Amino acid sequence: MLRLLLTLLLSLTALLQPSAVWSEDTLGLPGLVNVSCSNPAHSPVVLVHGTFANARRAYSSMAPVLKDQGLCLYALNYGRNGLPGVNGTADIQSSLAEVVSFAQSVLQKTGASKVSLIGHSQGGLLAFLAAKSPELAGRIDRIVAVAPSLNGTTLVPNNLSSMHCPACAQLASQSPFMATVRMEKLNPKGVNALVLATKNDLVVTPVESQFLNEPGVTNLYIQDRYPGVYATHSGLLHVPQAVGLVKDFLLDALPASTAMSGP
Repeated sequence: MLRLLLTLLLSLTALLQPSAVWSEDTLGLPGLVNVSCSNPAHSPVVLVHGTFANARRAYSSMAPVLKDQGLCLYALNYGRNGLPGVNGTADIQSSLAEVVSFAQSVLQKTGASKVSLIGHSQGGLLAFLAAKSPELAGRIDRIVAVAPSLNGTTLVPNNLSSMHCPACAQLASQSPFMATVRMEKLNPKGVNALVLATKNDLVVTPVESQFLNEPGVTNLYIQDRYPGVYATHSGLLHVPQAVGLVKDFLLDALPASTAMSGP
C-alpha cells in the first residue's frame, strides 16, 4: 500500500506547501495572490491546485501572466488529511466545502458579483462541483479545467484503500463517488467553460475522459492548436501556449478556430 501511494505521489507531483493563505509573502511567489487588485472589467480568479499539489508550484507559470493582464488572482491550498504539508488528499466533499468557502470569501472581500475558477486535475473537478453548489449559484463567471479528472482515472485501482488518501480512492474511474458525479451535468447553465487537455497525459486516463460534452463547454487538446507541443499532466500548467490559451479564454479572446464543442 505504501509503495502504491508513493507511486501515485510521484505521478501526481507530490509538492509541499503551507495551508490556505491570502498573503503573497506566505504563499512564496510574489504576485501570485494580488490581494490589493481591482479590475471591474473582469471577475476575480480563484486558483485550485490538484491532488498532492499546492497553489504556489502549480500556478508559478500561469499566475504571473494572468496578473500582467490585470486579472485579480486568489489561491488556496485545500484538502489536508493529517499528513503535514500534503494537500488535496482529503475526502473530496470536504475539499469542495473549502473551495466553496474560499470563493465566497473572495466574493465578499472584493465585492465582485462573480468569480472565475481555474482548476488543475482534481482541482478541475472541484471547480465544476463548486460552480454547481447552492452557495455559488449564479456567482460563477468562467471555469477553466486543465487536465481535469472529471471522470476519475484508470491509474487508480478501484479497490484502493482510502485511509491515507480518501481523494485518491474517490478518483478511481469506477469508484462510487465518480458514479455519483456522473449522474448529473457538471457545467451550470449559462457558464462558459474551457477544458484543456494534453495527449501526453499519463495520470488522468484515458485522456479523452477529461472532456465534457455539455452546453457552454469548449474542449481542446493543446496539440490541436499547437501540434508540436509536448506537455505532461502537470507540465500543461507551465507550457506557454497553454497559458496563453487560458489567458485568452478568460479575457474573451480565444480564437474561434481554436474552439471545439465536444470531445
